[in-house]
Amino acid sequence: MSYRIKKLLIKDFKGIKHTQLENLPARAKWIFLTGENGYGKTSVLQAIAAGLAGMEEHMFSLFRDTSNAPHIKIELTDSSQFDLRGLQSLPNSGDEYFRQLACYGSSRLQTYTESSKRNKGITSALFDSTTNLENIELQLTRWLSKLDIADFRNKHRHVKELLINLLDLSDIEIDRATDTVFYIEQDTGGNKYPKQQLGDLASGYRNLIGFIGDLIIKLFDRQPSIHNPKELEGIVIIDELDLHLHPKWQKKLPGLLSRLFPNIQFIASTHSPIPLLGAPKNSVIIRINRTVEEGITMERLKDEEKNLSNLLPNTILTSPAFGLLEIFPESDNDQEVRTEDDYFELKANDYMRKKLRGQQNSDLEADLLNYIKGSKK
Repeated sequence: MSYRIKKLLIKDFKGIKHTQLENLPARAKWIFLTGENGYGKTSVLQAIAAGLAGMEEHMFSLFRDTSNAPHIKIELTDSSQFDLRGLQSLPNSGDEYFRQLACYGSSRLQTYTESSKRNKGITSALFDSTTNLENIELQLTRWLSKLDIADFRNKHRHVKELLINLLDLSDIEIDRATDTVFYIEQDTGGNKYPKQQLGDLASGYRNLIGFIGDLIIKLFDRQPSIHNPKELEGIVIIDELDLHLHPKWQKKLPGLLSRLFPNIQFIASTHSPIPLLGAPKNSVIIRINRTVEEGITMERLKDEEKNLSNLLPNTILTSPAFGLLEIFPESDNDQEVRTEDDYFELKANDYMRKKLRGQQNSDLEADLLNYIKGSKK
């Protein structure tokens, strides 16, 4: 893995007065940012993006105050360093800053069309929610029309396979006459659903196709000798990773992305503990704190990193990563609070309680057996 953040210093950027991290592990495929709403997770992600990509037009307002000019310094594990100091850095030429970068804000559903505005800024999607992402469907149809050229044929094949594996689809079809892309979903038994266009898919799927497609196109452009996304290198920044995603997807996405893109480091904020359950080994957890006196600060949670593979969601929620001290439901009734670790244990306990009381339990037993069968599927 070529590019990993080793050191990070941020001064006078938005609500950040001074904060830094050192000795981040070289093998960290994921860096997770946690913290309450309004504490500054997005600001930290934007600072990292600005420090790596250099000055872009949409950042001018953030760097205009020369009396308190932001200073962002980043060192990578390959010993490259990036030092951004206020407006002394004009719009970057691309040579002196990190180009193997893709950034995504909380809005990841909007892609450009041939008639809409295309924004080529590396970090713009992280700063502006109206930014149009690169359109992977347009690229797939263009590559399909040039299958006689080996580079385009390989890109089309590898990207199509990646999207099928990412979404667990049966297939992706392209109508050559209309350049329309169709997605064919399947159930757990492999039975195919009717084919659908992108706009008909669930927002979680559209979110994934949107930013993964943009990621592939951007990094392909900066690494022209690569035709397989699995070989791409770089750093990807994602704000609110859990957005639009079911808990099953939240858990599996970190590991899945690391398998599909083994040479990329992901830096993501999350409000959910579920992505941490699927965090690959050596992941880093950074809690974002905020006080009037110190401003926005970063704190690495090394103890929580060590225990990630052994924790359940309630434990992560009540850990310093999220700090939810009270996890019991707010209820007006006087029924007992169920503290089982999972739903299966709850159903099994209900069954055993009624059996011990000698109550009729045929319905409960059938319900329990059906749940077990469903879990095995």
